[in-house]
Amino acid sequence: MKHTLTDLEGVYANAVAAGIKADGLDLAYIHVPNAVSCAGVFTQHKFSASSVSYTKRCIKHNILKAIVINSGNANAVTGKQGQLDTKTIAKNVASKLNIHSSQVGVASTGIIGKKLPMKKVEQGLTELLSKQNPKNAEAVSRAILTTDLVSKTTFIEKKVGKKTISIAGITKGSGMIAPNMATTLGFLVTNASLPQDVLQRGLNAAVKVSYNMVSVDTDTSTNDMLLCFATGQYKISSTDKLSLDSFQDALNIAAIDLAKQIVKDGEGATKLIQVDVVNAVSVQMAQKMAKLVIDSPLVKTAIHGEDPNWGRIVMAIGKDTSIKLNPEKVSIKIGDFTIFSKGSPVNFDRTDLKKELAKSTIFIIIDCAIGNANATAWGCDLTKGYIDINTDYN
Repeated sequence: MKHTLTDLEGVYANAVAAGIKADGLDLAYIHVPNAVSCAGVFTQHKFSASSVSYTKRCIKHNILKAIVINSGNANAVTGKQGQLDTKTIAKNVASKLNIHSSQVGVASTGIIGKKLPMKKVEQGLTELLSKQNPKNAEAVSRAILTTDLVSKTTFIEKKVGKKTISIAGITKGSGMIAPNMATTLGFLVTNASLPQDVLQRGLNAAVKVSYNMVSVDTDTSTNDMLLCFATGQYKISSTDKLSLDSFQDALNIAAIDLAKQIVKDGEGATKLIQVDVVNAVSVQMAQKMAKLVIDSPLVKTAIHGEDPNWGRIVMAIGKDTSIKLNPEKVSIKIGDFTIFSKGSPVNFDRTDLKKELAKSTIFIIIDCAIGNANATAWGCDLTKGYIDINTDYN
């Protein structure tokens, strides 16, 4: 049986259909009443939603004990009314959970520029919070979806010292994915006990190798938010580097798992693309190069068409003048096929390579041969399905 968020002790969750969307679950919450810390990473979008600015303020001065999430309406670029609606939701949930409103985060996802149907939201919250200590994380993973085709969950267990630490999470995202912090929405819970500043550093580090290394369409959402709650069950000393490194490794694995599920479910996607840049001059350069490849519409359409056009990969990694690269040393592989070696084309069997490109996961390896830094990024192909989904979205 698949483990979920609510398999962790002291974690409660539920979801209902409030009518914000035309059909299906669309209003949910996660409650960690004894949370000892909570970390968050948020969109840097200039038009960030009121839920983002509100939750950022709360987490700066408080430990969040709950997050309430709605889908179907982003409540972004909705002016002062949108801000008031966000605060009203937080106060409503706080009163029902008997906590302060500054301990309740709010997250929204959906169409930008439309006001929330507050009557439906408030009626939905009454139903949502009527059940005591619900353990329904699976419903929450479905309630947060918009154009996603599948729910996205993870559950990681890792030995940290003598303790078995668990990290569980859910996320959503399918389009408007090229995060500048995290992704559309994501929620993690761990049974570890860590100070808030230590957990925040850990989440920041995990985001750099996961959510910030995926791309569906090069667009960043107004509502991006990733939170991580710590229940406090197992204490990890903030001076025990070995244990902190083990916890960080587990957090990275959980975040990468969720991030990869997002691009695999990218709008209209038929293929997952993994780009590994190796032997670059720095991690930052390797990351930038990998993102250039997965962001490229020409690379993405070539992969979709199963076209072994390595010139598009060369174009992508060479177009940014800030990239430190010696073209005469670069080699490129697709799967096990070397297609470009030390700055020169390599003869390869196009029929065999097309078979490689027919697979559901495509691996591109770029060897810079000028350093020892590596990075990995994930993306998806670009298809007509992406256009259809986004022209029909409203």
